[in-house]
Amino acid sequence: MSAPPTPASPAAHGLFNRGFVVMCLAAFLTFCNMAVFFAFGGYLRTLPVDPQWHGAIIGVFALVPLLLRPLVSPFFTPANAPRAMIWCSLGVAACLFLYNLAQGAASLLLVRVLHGAVYVLLMSANLAGIVGCINPQKSGQSFGYVAVIVLLPYAVIPPAMTWAGERLGGYLYQLNLTALLMLLIPPLMLLLKGGLVQGGAIPSARPSRSEIFSNLRDKRIQSLLGLALLLYTSFAALFFYVQGFAVGLGIANPGWFFTCSTLTEILVRVVAGGFFDRGAKRLPLAGSLALLVACFLGLNLVAGQAAFLGLGLLFGLALGVAMPMINALAFDLSTPRLRAYNSNLGMQMFQGGFFLGPLLGSPLLDWGGHRVLFLACAGLCAAALLLVPGLGRAGAKGLPAGPESPSI
Repeated sequence: MSAPPTPASPAAHGLFNRGFVVMCLAAFLTFCNMAVFFAFGGYLRTLPVDPQWHGAIIGVFALVPLLLRPLVSPFFTPANAPRAMIWCSLGVAACLFLYNLAQGAASLLLVRVLHGAVYVLLMSANLAGIVGCINPQKSGQSFGYVAVIVLLPYAVIPPAMTWAGERLGGYLYQLNLTALLMLLIPPLMLLLKGGLVQGGAIPSARPSRSEIFSNLRDKRIQSLLGLALLLYTSFAALFFYVQGFAVGLGIANPGWFFTCSTLTEILVRVVAGGFFDRGAKRLPLAGSLALLVACFLGLNLVAGQAAFLGLGLLFGLALGVAMPMINALAFDLSTPRLRAYNSNLGMQMFQGGFFLGPLLGSPLLDWGGHRVLFLACAGLCAAALLLVPGLGRAGAKGLPAGPESPSI
């Protein structure tokens, strides 16, 4: 039996403790910095930049975090996260202002590299801070709410910033406004007067190199990271290529597919979040992966808009369960010193999937069309499903099945 929570531990403060709420607000602001780039491609077309450089200018931002995250994430802990976020948010704001000066390919590439580097530092620190505030008994529900917070900027920022840009004079004003939003993060961090870690409830020291290598040799962690990469690769392929499929069916506005999916994801996480911590987390994860296999196969049977949007709802249901379960298991399967590190590795798999999805999807699409692409995505999800038994018996109480804690 595990010891009762101490007054300093996250469990003692419940699900919505002050640190968790503050860090979630900071996460919302952090992802506003991403959502504002929905119109960046259109902005590039207004600049005297050769269109051949547009893809590199857009894509290098994602490549930098992919390379840096494994190197920087061990340095962030719940203890140093608030201070790190103050400095990193100022750095992100400065990078957003620098877009006003970058008008050529070289200067834009430089700003994008700097922006991507500071952004991954901010996001890694933010995730470490969130992990330090989570009640271990409610990890599934907590990550469900975190996922909702991450999705909200993509629903709010595009219309709000478009409205602001039209009135102020263009896209650069949208970036400048977003820079000002980033300046709200330092005062938020000042609300955490004593930091996130008090009384030694969570080790504040960084994990050692030997701990990291031992963690990476853990078959359960390997299975979880492999599962996550397979899932996110299939999702990225869907995200980038489903529009062409829908246009081929004669569907007027394919964007409604992701509207249905995203709203369902949010609804599942808000309404059913309390069930995420009842029973073994691998069971709902397995069920959601099986549903994704069926959804990808079902896309090849779609003939009209109603069925297409209906599958959007089912995709949202499956993803609304699968993604929080992956994050919660990364938390549950980790010792306290490695929770932030493994959570950041989970985010690394997400970015890796968005790198591999279009990279692998494009030749499949050219070779066999959407039918072959969706069959391949179903296969990836089926392979992810086969990795679920490798997660062990991680249970509902935030305790890994290991030599120091009971199986649940």
